[in-house]
Amino acid sequence: MAEITYHKSHTFIDNEDIEHSFITQLYKIGVYGTLDNDSNMQQCFDPQHIVKIEKGLKKQLKNKEIKSFELGIPITVSDESGFWEEILD
Repeated sequence: MAEITYHKSHTFIDNEDIEHSFITQLYKIGVYGTLDNDSNMQQCFDPQHIVKIEKGLKKQLKNKEIKSFELGIPITVSDESGFWEEILD
């Protein structure tokens, strides 16, 4: 499996001036993402889906559907062992 790089957090401001945060946590079975620190808004994703979310937010910024967008620290992962693990240099 190829290595996948995504960001551990995403922050954006919507057009109503409300700031939102999407925080991720890598686990062996996938990536848990939580929106606005709300456990009801928590879901498990694969890393490829997190990359799609990032691309979608960038597109929303370009289309002025959101006012700002910031990425957190990048992380590179692989499931070569059968479980998702961070690749450390």
